[in-house]
Amino acid sequence: MNRHVTRRIRKLLGDTRGSIAVEFALVAPVLMIMLAGVIDVGSAAYARLSLQSRVTTAGEFALMADLDADALAESAMGLLRGRASETAEVVVNNAAKAKWDGSEVTTQSLSGDAMACYCPTRSDGQIEWGSSVGCETSCDTSGDSAGRFVQISATADHVSIFPGYAFIDGDMVRASAVLRLN
Repeated sequence: MNRHVTRRIRKLLGDTRGSIAVEFALVAPVLMIMLAGVIDVGSAAYARLSLQSRVTTAGEFALMADLDADALAESAMGLLRGRASETAEVVVNNAAKAKWDGSEVTTQSLSGDAMACYCPTRSDGQIEWGSSVGCETSCDTSGDSAGRFVQISATADHVSIFPGYAFIDGDMVRASAVLRLN
C-alpha cells in the first residue's frame, strides 16, 4: 500500500499537464491590468488631442476671419462645441465672449474695446487683460508690442480607470490658446 501511494505521488509530480493553465492564471491579472492601463492612457490622449484639435481649428479661423468681435466669438464657438460633458469659451479682445456649457451657447459683451490694443498677462491659467493701451506700446520687458488677442479654452471630462496620471488633472482634460489677431 505504501509503495502504491509513493508511485502515485511520483506520477503526479512528473505530470506537467495543466501547468500552462496555472502559469496563465498567475500572469493573466498582470496582463489585464497592463491592457486596461494602455486603453485608459489611449482614451485620455485621444480626448486631449481631439480637444486641442478643435481649439487649434477655432484659433486658425479667428486668425483668418474678418468679423467683428461678437460674430468672431460666436463663429469660433461653433467650431469648439462638443459633447454635453464639455465646456468651451472664446474671448475676443476683452470685448466679446461666447461660452458653451454643454447644452447651449451664450454670448456676452464685455467691458473692453474690440479695436483697442492690450498687453494681456497670464495668471493662474487665466488671461488678465488690464487696461487698453496704444497699439505701438511696448509690453513689459519682453519687447512685444500691444495688440488685439483672442483667448480660446475648452475642457472635457475624462473618467480614468486609474486616476492620478500626470497629464490628467482631476478627471478633466484641458486645451487652450491665446492668439494675437494683428
